[in-house]
This record gives sequence, structure tokens and C-alpha cells, in this order.
Amino acid sequence: MTLSDTREGRLAFASLHTTASHTIGVPHLAELLRVVPSDAPRERYREAVVDGNVLGRPTQAGRLRTFRHLRELYFLDPAHREYVALRRLWDVDPEARPLLAGTLAFTRDGILRASFSAIREAPAGTIVSSADMAKAVGAVYSGLSSATLGKTGRNTGACWTQTGHLVGHSKKIRRAVGAKPAAIAFAAYLGYLSGGRGVGVLDTPWAELLDLGAGAELDALRSAHTQGLIDLLVAGNVTDISFPLFEGVCR
Repeated sequence: MTLSDTREGRLAFASLHTTASHTIGVPHLAELLRVVPSDAPRERYREAVVDGNVLGRPTQAGRLRTFRHLRELYFLDPAHREYVALRRLWDVDPEARPLLAGTLAFTRDGILRASFSAIREAPAGTIVSSADMAKAVGAVYSGLSSATLGKTGRNTGACWTQTGHLVGHSKKIRRAVGAKPAAIAFAAYLGYLSGGRGVGVLDTPWAELLDLGAGAELDALRSAHTQGLIDLLVAGNVTDISFPLFEGVCR
């Protein structure tokens, strides 16, 4: 299944396995988006990475491989509404960028999604090991070899360190990410695309990445509204949410 389910026009999860061999590359994405303008066509991204070597890869093969991984996880293509939304939020708050990137990568990569159960179930302050990540992935992908699971555990641990869910190098500690309004708006938008309405836009797997806590959804939406990132109207028991920032993108 592709990311955008054209039969219903709704968001659906893709099932790539990019993180079985690579991390989500948030530093590379940040550097690439710094260099390539937000209105650039998709060809500019390849030119920047492969021809211009803006990411400083030592070989042509490495440049091509890095570009392929980034394209798989993030599209790098203004034809995709999810990527356009990420770019419109990217410069709102630099501190939100790791979680913005992780949220889109989570949408694209099945291995990363499988690993998240180890993050979700770990209380803040506890150790999350690569073995924990591998076990979570193995519960979903039972056919992977022990060697592949070991590498996947290390890669996904590094991914969740990049997003801020884990801290530390050899010993990784779970922490609450303290989601910024830009990340909340992005998760809400993806929830909207998947069919959620009202506060239900944060009753989704994407919203779980935000570490909001029980009953905090409306306050989170209010924070995004206060920053002008979404429109929120609460009248009695009715909550209406719209996304003027993504005008021309929603459908």
C-alpha cells in the first residue's frame, strides 16, 4: 500500500524497511532542506545530494545511497501533500524539526513503526536497549535473521535518539519529547488526512509520538492554534479543526 490511498484520498502507512540498514538521517535532511528552497522541484534534491554533494559523502555510490534513503523516508517531492506540510512547518521552530522528520519517517517505514512499541512502553527515565528495539521489531517481522534484528535494533535506537525520544550514546534513556506546536500541528494534519475529525485528529499513531499524556489533546491543539498553525473552534461539545496553513494541500 502506498502512503496516499487514492481510493479514498486518505493517508495510509507505507511499509518500507529503510531503517533495517540506515537511520532516518535527520541531520542530513536538515542540511538538505537548508540548501534546497521549499518551492524547488524534486529534481533539485537529487542534484544537491548527488551532483553537488552538499552532504559531504566521499563516494558517488554513497551519495546515491544517501539520496535514496532520504527520498524513501521523506519523498523530497512537492507533489506529495505530507512533504509539503512538513516543509511549511520546518522553519516555524527549529526545535520541532527532529520530531517533524521522525513523524514522516514513521509514516513511511514499517520497521521504525514496529520498533516504537519499545519506546511507547518505556517510562521516562528507564533504559531502552538495542535488544529491546530488536525484540519489538521481531514481534512484527518474525522472519528476520538474528543478525538483521541486531542491526535493526541499533539503527532504530539511533533513530529515536535523533527524534528526542531517547538520550545517550551507549546507554539510551527514555525521555518525554515535549512536543512543540509545529510537531503537534503536523501530527494533527496527518490525523486529519487519515480521516480523523475534531480532537480525534490526535487519536492516532502519529499523536503517540508526541508524548502528550492522557487527556492533553485539546490543550495541545490549543497551543498549535495559538501559534497560528491550525484553526481551532470549540463550542460546547463540538470541536472543529481546520488547516489554513496547508491551504491548497488538503484534500
